Parts: sequence; structure tokens; C-alpha cells
Amino acid sequence: MFLDKLPKKEKFGLFIAVVFVSVAALDRLVVDPITTRVQWINHQIEIAEKELERNLRNINQKEVIAEKYQKYVKYVKKVGSDEEEVAKLLGEIEELARGSTVYLVDMKPRTSKEIDFYKEYTVEVEAEGNVRSIVRFLYQLNNSTQLLRTEKLRLTLKEKDSSVIKATILITKILFP
Repeated sequence: MFLDKLPKKEKFGLFIAVVFVSVAALDRLVVDPITTRVQWINHQIEIAEKELERNLRNINQKEVIAEKYQKYVKYVKKVGSDEEEVAKLLGEIEELARGSTVYLVDMKPRTSKEIDFYKEYTVEVEAEGNVRSIVRFLYQLNNSTQLLRTEKLRLTLKEKDSSVIKATILITKILFP
């Protein structure tokens, strides 16, 4: 056989080479995949632990969140039909305009849009008044109990040498069905 013809030193050298190659193969084929898998599992465990900590914090704040939700749900929860919601929106705009001495020239409700999980109601308003009245009206709109938002605003003078300003305002309200 081949090994019988080799001297003792070469047999020993061949034995050492076979051992090194075997250890390297064992490392590459068995140990390395197992270590990689264990590291991946440990990483997944760390991620799961962080998620669990965050979820536990949320659960501990459940009552506080529920109280705040109940406080604001009346502002964003749809109560009636679309027509009733638009009528309530128009009524609120008229009331705010009267309170800020703004003259409403025209109000045009647009069709409501269903976006993801909420519905957006939009009204285009043309109003007239002096600067103070218009600013007060915008302030009251943004602080309304119906959570109205001014999307677009265009201001122009009604006449060249007049202090009356004509405002075109796009007002939106968001409700959850």
C-alpha cells in the first residue's frame, strides 16, 4: 500500500495534514453553519424582546390611552349620514363666521372622499371681511370643536382701495366611520 512505502516522518506529516484538513472541513461544514444559525436565533430573540418591552409599555398605558381616546372620539366619530355630517359642518362654519363678523358669500360642499380608514369632508367657502375678522375666523376654524382644518387659503382685495378682503378657503374635516 501507499502508506507502507512512506518514511515515518512523511507518515506523520501526512497524518497532521489530514487532521488539519479534517478539522477545517468539520469547521466549514458543521461548526460554522451551527454558529451562524445560533447567532441569527439570538438576534431574532433580541428583536422579539424589544418588541415585547414596547408592547408591555403599551399595555401598561392602556387605561390612559383609552381615557384619551374617549375624550376625543366624539370629535372624530361619524354620528349620522354623510348629509347630516355636511350639514353639521356647514352649521359650524356659519356659526364661526357670525362670531368673527365675517360675511359668508358662498359655501360649496364637495363630495366626501373615503381615504384608507377615514372619510374626508371638504367645503369651499368664500368670505369677506377686514383683516382682523378674517384672521379671527381662521383662528376659530382651526380651534373648532369639530377639528376643522384650513387646507387652502387665497386672499384678495375686494376692490382696489378697500380694506375689505375676499377670502377663498378650503376647509376639511376628517371622520372615522
